[in-house]
Amino acid sequence: MRKNNSEKIKFTFKIVAALSLIVILTMGLGFLRFHAARLAYYLDTVNKSIQRYTDEEVVLRQELSGLLAPIRIYSYCKENLGMQKVLKAETLPIRPRGTALTASKKNSKQELTGWRSGLAWLFGRDNDK
Repeated sequence: MRKNNSEKIKFTFKIVAALSLIVILTMGLGFLRFHAARLAYYLDTVNKSIQRYTDEEVVLRQELSGLLAPIRIYSYCKENLGMQKVLKAETLPIRPRGTALTASKKNSKQELTGWRSGLAWLFGRDNDK
């Protein structure tokens, strides 16, 4: 009876171990299947993104080639922007009012000393001169 009882316990243990192994293997295969599906979805989104950027590149290259051709630039300006070709271009001469074309510096030493000398860079004045 004892032998029969220990054999039943061993047999039950083997069945439980086999069922546990089957459940663990099934869960492992399910996890691998889920992971493969997730990676396939990610790969599909990357491929769609690559295709979208490729299509955008083609459109931008066509637009660039259209803008580089002078006749197309002229026709675009005329048709879309309503511009007209200028027949006579005029220029107007502008003469300066005085002899000095640049502003002269009239900073004295007294102006750069005092509490403002440390902050002269804020006002755009050199502290060295």
